Amino acid sequence: MDMKLFMRKNKNKPVQPRRLYWLRFCVSALLMCVSISISNAETYFNKEAIGTTTADFLNLPIGARAAAMGGAYTAISEDASAIFWNPAGLIQISKLSAIFMRTSYVADINYQYMAYAHRMSYDSVLAASALVTDIGAINQTDISGNRLGTFTPKDQVITLSYSRAVLEFSDKEKDLSMGVSVKHIKSKIVSETSSFAGDFGIMTYNFTSLPYRLGIMLTNFGQGLKFDTESNALPMTLKLAGALNPFKNFMLAADIVFPKQNKPNFILGAELNIKPNELTKLSIRGGLNSQMLDNSLGGFSFGLGATLHFFSLDYAFTPMGELGTAHRMSITFDFPFRSPVFERRDRTIFTKIDKIGYKSVGQ
Repeated sequence: MDMKLFMRKNKNKPVQPRRLYWLRFCVSALLMCVSISISNAETYFNKEAIGTTTADFLNLPIGARAAAMGGAYTAISEDASAIFWNPAGLIQISKLSAIFMRTSYVADINYQYMAYAHRMSYDSVLAASALVTDIGAINQTDISGNRLGTFTPKDQVITLSYSRAVLEFSDKEKDLSMGVSVKHIKSKIVSETSSFAGDFGIMTYNFTSLPYRLGIMLTNFGQGLKFDTESNALPMTLKLAGALNPFKNFMLAADIVFPKQNKPNFILGAELNIKPNELTKLSIRGGLNSQMLDNSLGGFSFGLGATLHFFSLDYAFTPMGELGTAHRMSITFDFPFRSPVFERRDRTIFTKIDKIGYKSVGQ
């Protein structure tokens, strides 16, 4: 049965206990996000908090498409990279999605990322990802400056995510999804340490005459990393975001970011698509990051993308001032062909199961 049709037939019925349960859960989770984020506000969430957190590699942008838009992706997050940006967005994939990315970062630093997401049922998606950084060899010296050899810092993040569409909040005008992630973080400088962290996200999909998405994301909340005897907090961040489709082939996005290790800032992004045919898409993207702009690290980003049937190839170029430039290349595989949520026939995030397998209602 069409989930959208089901909700249309039942939208005027009294609120059921299960729906009240989800409402309490969403409100409680949102209040938890806010309370955690504003705790110790005098110590964190301002410019003087720079350098008070560790594991900044957790903030490295994932996916060339998102990076080209400056990182204004919290309310978009529609492929496997949603594990990083907002796990609630994983529900938009059709059956499966995978992404592979390599980044040539500043100062000869490289990092690689891969992720896979698989639809488990009409309203749930399970996903996993791995991030590995490669900083290269660094000379090791003692307190007198005598060389002791070299060491090679490395970081690794393994993430497991779950996304669920909340049927009780869906009707003909909107859908809602939630997502959670659990991360195992391992970092090695000379010695090695590890920790666990979590992410929580919510997204709404509003099918109005001017379709838009809203998102909220709390990322990297958990125990800090401890080297030797000192422990430092993780770079927890709260994001409030929106994405608007004023035209079929044009999208605008904005994120308001509250980072624990810095003052609040904003990100703007835009994407223009050209479609020669139904299964081919060419994209031009741009973004502005106010935090990088304030720190004289460029702040602007640009990128291109091409989609052919199941595959998307994306590139992002990010000038970073005196530090140099960052180049990102990613390949995304979506099967079956994933139509953007606002371009689907029935415009819904739900799917149904048929004899062939999983098939998006809106394909």
